[in-house]
Amino acid sequence: MDVTATERGDVVARPLRRFRLRARSRARLQQLGLLLGSMALGLIGWEISSLFLFGPFLIPPPQAVLRALIPMSQSGELLNDIAMSLSRVACGYVVGVIFAVTLGLFMGRIKLLHDLLDPLVELMRFLSPTALIPIAVIWFGIGELAKYYLVFWGTIFIVLINTIAGVLRTPIIRQHAALCLGASQAQIFRLIVLPSAVPYIVIGMRLALASAFVSIIPAELLAADSGLGYLLQQSSLLLQTDRIFVALATICMVGFLADRLFQFLVARFCGRFLIVT
Repeated sequence: MDVTATERGDVVARPLRRFRLRARSRARLQQLGLLLGSMALGLIGWEISSLFLFGPFLIPPPQAVLRALIPMSQSGELLNDIAMSLSRVACGYVVGVIFAVTLGLFMGRIKLLHDLLDPLVELMRFLSPTALIPIAVIWFGIGELAKYYLVFWGTIFIVLINTIAGVLRTPIIRQHAALCLGASQAQIFRLIVLPSAVPYIVIGMRLALASAFVSIIPAELLAADSGLGYLLQQSSLLLQTDRIFVALATICMVGFLADRLFQFLVARFCGRFLIVT
């Protein structure tokens, strides 16, 4: 019986597909093992610090923190604080990213605008969100707008500078080649400049995500009645170190999960742009 070319190709490709699936499975298992090993190493270091270096009052052991975590979760207190902090981070972060990317693309493409605004950007980016808390409270009160503003401020400059860098580092030879082929400036921007800037923008957005979480905690410490920063403040006033460590561990875990979600979404929707150099 004659074997067609398609059938022969399937016979060759089937073992290759199985090999790739096995390789991916091994890589995922290895990543999971490294993640669990890293977590176990951190817990061991935490336990040793609590028992032998600082004492259980200054650094409660993991089991004490877990005992404090359970009633806080069951009562809904912790979940409410997480939800409030996440909503503030999400709002300020999204607005900051949209504003920074838009302004950065214009600054990267328009030399006069870049030369005019770049000194101002470089000057103002050294103002931390914590330093702006007093003026934010005066301007916006202790309501939600002040928190959004502080997260916005902690986001905008990181994304802005990375976006400008991505636009400016677009290979000029590609732009000249497109011009020789008759492309318009709008086509060059859409098909060459923007894809080349995406890796820089993604890096800026990921760094700014961590900055957004860093920005919201001091804001909630000083001017809030809910959120993880508020939980830290109230626990410190009562010297409840176990609840303090619940808040600290929660901040770390929520930030870690947010970063993993960000990486997943980037790989899902922007993966083809990240190979552009």
